Amino acid sequence: MTAPRARTAALARRIMQFAQREGLAAGTHLPEVKLSERLGVSRSPVRAALSLLAKRGVVEPAPKQGYFLALDAGSSDFAAIDLPESAEEAIYRDLVRARFANLIPPQVAVSDVMRRYDCDRATANRVLAQMSEDGVIERAPGRGYVFGPVLNDARAYDESYRFRLLVEPAAVLEPGFRPDPKRMKRLRARHAELLSGGIENAPMAEIFEIDADFHEAVGDFCGNRFLAHAIRLQTRLRRLSEYENYNDRDRLRDSCREHLAILDALEAGDRARAAELLRRHIEVSQEVRPNFDKVRALAHRRLTRV
Repeated sequence: MTAPRARTAALARRIMQFAQREGLAAGTHLPEVKLSERLGVSRSPVRAALSLLAKRGVVEPAPKQGYFLALDAGSSDFAAIDLPESAEEAIYRDLVRARFANLIPPQVAVSDVMRRYDCDRATANRVLAQMSEDGVIERAPGRGYVFGPVLNDARAYDESYRFRLLVEPAAVLEPGFRPDPKRMKRLRARHAELLSGGIENAPMAEIFEIDADFHEAVGDFCGNRFLAHAIRLQTRLRRLSEYENYNDRDRLRDSCREHLAILDALEAGDRARAAELLRRHIEVSQEVRPNFDKVRALAHRRLTRV
């Protein structure tokens, strides 16, 4: 895939993620100006991304009106849309998996990325810039970047959960906490569908995304950008550390029910109870820890397989 096409696909994915976060329904207008402002890009790449989404049946063009969603953002058909992965995204994902499997050192430079993936300097710089923006790596003194914590051992895992215990219940109690009724409804529907459809057979990636959506919603509702950023970073670390390989289906079923109880408390306006339920939920989840040796071994085997 050429660099322009890869960037268009990446932006199209961001538009889909925006629609999912907002719980947009089929028929919702997607103005180019609004999307360019929300995504921090000019209108031309947004137009190209919408054109790609139109070819995939995600949006529909209307003469002199722009584009409208063709599918509910919370539907299974919407989630099943497959867009090509850009070179930058593939390198980003592989780098974090390699770090998780201890295949690369904690410090990485542009030249390391160029050599490992046989890519040009511009591509390597874009990958590292995005990883830095996401908080996965930080600028190192002198040259290169240093990876932040990777949740691949018991110590990092416990530190992450203790941090979440400080941050997420506090987010619910923020003075500016305002739940979005549409997103709450969508969260409830996705959890109920997962439970009624049989969590035993659902793909782990889908279960993880529903879980991530719930916790990121808490951050988005709180009205505090610092807390929201911290919650998103923890979710990203969990996703990149591939805990979707963890397969305790009974715990996942209980976790869904705990999320629904928290939503009940929020809908009732009882934020104190919601915060307490969220605290208990995180504490219980902390105790059900992955087999780190097994997960690291799986990541190592996948990345070194010829």
